[in-house]
Amino acid sequence: MMSAYNRRLFEAQDPKMSVPVDSNINGAGQSSSELFAAVGAIVEQNKMLMTELQSYVTKLKAMEEQSEKNKRSADRATVSNNPTKRHCRRVDPALCKTARMLHNSESFVVKFDGSTSFTNQVNAEVLKKLIKQIRETTTVLKGDQLISSYSDDEIRKACYNIYANLRNQHVANKPGNEDRPARYKVLKTTRQRRQRTFERRWKYVTEKEKVKWSGIDQEIMSDEELVTVQDDETMIVHPPQWRTQECTDFLYTCDRRYQENQRKAPKYKRAYRHADSNDYYSKREIPNAQGRYPSGVFVDCKCFKLAE
Repeated sequence: MMSAYNRRLFEAQDPKMSVPVDSNINGAGQSSSELFAAVGAIVEQNKMLMTELQSYVTKLKAMEEQSEKNKRSADRATVSNNPTKRHCRRVDPALCKTARMLHNSESFVVKFDGSTSFTNQVNAEVLKKLIKQIRETTTVLKGDQLISSYSDDEIRKACYNIYANLRNQHVANKPGNEDRPARYKVLKTTRQRRQRTFERRWKYVTEKEKVKWSGIDQEIMSDEELVTVQDDETMIVHPPQWRTQECTDFLYTCDRRYQENQRKAPKYKRAYRHADSNDYYSKREIPNAQGRYPSGVFVDCKCFKLAE
């Protein structure tokens, strides 16, 4: 005679078989209501576990975002504490857009004045009102408290970017500054080339040499001028007049190491040559070398009088 458990298995394999309502589900004598109750408890437990897992995932994402913010803050602090690197303002683009829209709106009557300083009384009042409106706009509800999404320092930097743009427009509109954007572009390109040259050379400096040349930076590099004649590009090199010959020889040694370690020819190869004797040296003035560079190693001591 077929037991109740085997009968259930047989009926599960054949869907045409009907199942009595009052029959047992397994050999242990459990009814369908008891099994449904057990399954319901398991489902509720799974829901609780999924909710707890989602909360853990949310906390993990928040921790990752906070870690990324701390890393960016540490990078900004490293850049600001390093005198050889230029500190750039890193502000959230969304915050800059919000500040710009509020400042340029018709309801915001008083604007920043680019012809005066940022600490002027008028600009100080505009800054105070703009910070207040930005804080109200970017406020979010966290728990039972209203907390701004940005710190006061970040909001102040976003407001300063608006003033800096107005200040640049005011300076550019002055008589005699028509070619200022073009000159700024040339200076920016020159600085970028010096920075790339410094990074390329520094890769081939040995640990022993880094002890002596640890204070070197992109300001020591030569200025480069791109000249195009009949589709042929030539880079004219202008070394600084105040750089020592010892430093120049060391930089040329790094260039030779770079050329020897190249695995394949560069995709875009330009010809490099020094300028003529009349325009051999760079016109760039000597930096504030007192205390910045070791005297006699990077900069010729005779040139200190030229800087004064």
